[in-house]
Amino acid sequence: MAELSDWLGMERTTLVRKLRPLQRDGLVKVGGAGRGRLGELAITPKGRKQMEKLTPAWKSAQSAAVKTLGEKRWSAVLSDLETAALALNK
Repeated sequence: MAELSDWLGMERTTLVRKLRPLQRDGLVKVGGAGRGRLGELAITPKGRKQMEKLTPAWKSAQSAAVKTLGEKRWSAVLSDLETAALALNK
């Protein structure tokens, strides 16, 4: 969990709070979490099915953004976002 929160550029407590609805709905499970222990996040079979169901809509939204902005501008947007995230994590 700590590694994921670092990778996402968010505080661990924020990540835990954002994961609660996914845990409640049985889409992810967290094991080994506790004071002084590493928390391990896993996607459940139900979560995998939900991802498979929603992936086409996500890909469609990505394609629409690229089509609207163009490949060059889309790449620049992603690069700008990565630069901003790195700057915020310093």
